[in-house]
Formats: sequence, structure tokens, C-alpha cells
Amino acid sequence: MGFIEWLFGFLTLTIIIVVVALYEANKDVNNENNEENNDEKTDHNIDKIYVQKRFLTHNELVFLNKLKELENETNLKVVPQVNLATIIQKVSNIPYQTELFRNIDYGIFDNNYEKILLLIELNDNTHNNGDRKYRDHKVREICNIANVKLITFYTNYPNETEYVKNRIKKEIL
Repeated sequence: MGFIEWLFGFLTLTIIIVVVALYEANKDVNNENNEENNDEKTDHNIDKIYVQKRFLTHNELVFLNKLKELENETNLKVVPQVNLATIIQKVSNIPYQTELFRNIDYGIFDNNYEKILLLIELNDNTHNNGDRKYRDHKVREICNIANVKLITFYTNYPNETEYVKNRIKKEIL
């Protein structure tokens, strides 16, 4: 064996040793990172990923109080934050129903909560964004198909209590 062959063999072996050493070192780092990520997902650190938030925004709460006046005057029930999946059933063979996992600001039900009479969306300026426009379009489409009435109020209008109550009564009574 000549010097060139010996040198080539030596360099090849050296490269293999270095690659294996780097692989093992990288594997150890990945294992440490995975253990840290797994620790973050345990109950011990759950407070780092979940926090409470308000159930209703200020505008939603003000509007709900107007709806409560309607509830007090009629045999209707007002429910905030109604999830479509709780009032609409998908009957197609398509297994996914994620499009129903959307909340509507308010639902107006009969006195026994047996029938949804009307859904109400309260739209602020965020509904002008592209993703919200698509969401609103999809919600309206689903409600139309399921034969559930949906009306929209806008926060940039005064929405006086009598106007709100009369508009709702006109839709359902």
C-alpha cells in the first residue's frame, strides 16, 4: 500500500469519526430539547400556557344587557357565545365538522331552550379583516343551509335598546 492510499484511508476514517461524533452530540442535544419540551407540556408547567380571559368583551356585555331587557319582557331566553355545533347537526357523510366550531355572539331561544329562534352577531371593526370576512360568510352560509335565522348588529351604530328589541321581535314574533 502506497502513501496516497494510506492517506486517503486515514482521511476517510477521520471524516467518519467526526461525522459520527457530531451525530451523537446532535442527538444528545435533541434529546435534551425534547425532554424540556415534554416538561413544558406536563401539568407542572401548565400555568405557562393557559390564562383566563374575559367571557365577553365590553361591547358584547353592553349589548347583552339590552338583550336581557328583551328577555325580561318576553318568554324568550338569551344565551351568549353559542357554538354552532351545539345547535346545528351535520348530516352529510363527510366526517369533519370543524366548520361548526365557531361561536356566535348571541342566541335567542324559546322559553324551554328547545328551539333556536335567532342568532345574533355583533360586529366590530375586526370583522373587516379578510379572515373574519371569510368566517362571517361561512357562518351565514351554514345558518342558511340549516334554516337558522341570523342577523347582524354593528358596534359603530348606537344600537339603542328599543331599536335592538324591535328588530329582534320583528324577526321572530
